Amino acid sequence: MKTDSTVAAASKKSKTKKIDRVETSLKESSRDLSLFKLKSGAVVALVLFVVFGFLNNLFEGKVVAKLPFVPIRIVQKMSHRGLQGDDMTDCSMAFLYFLCSISIRTNLQKFLGFSPPRGAAGAGLFQIPDAAKTN
Repeated sequence: MKTDSTVAAASKKSKTKKIDRVETSLKESSRDLSLFKLKSGAVVALVLFVVFGFLNNLFEGKVVAKLPFVPIRIVQKMSHRGLQGDDMTDCSMAFLYFLCSISIRTNLQKFLGFSPPRGAAGAGLFQIPDAAKTN
């Protein structure tokens, strides 16, 4: 009888050690992934910032698009930024750039090779269930 309980205790101990090793490995991988995402986000932000400065100098004070509607007051201040005149359907480069940068940010990350693998996209959001609580 004692041998069965000793074997069960040893098995439980080795299982606990294995779970601890896996959890430690997961924490390290999650930390590495977070650092990688931070670096890639910084590079993409820098690229978008430089492009914004270049385009802002190139299209300063010029109407680059005509909106098919009059935007609400808060959006008007962004869409008409830096433009002369009172036609609120005129669109400045800054507003158009803002809309485009929102839509192409993830594609730019993929193009530059900074996007994490598909399976790693949600890593770090969920914890491994505790084996002691599940059994």
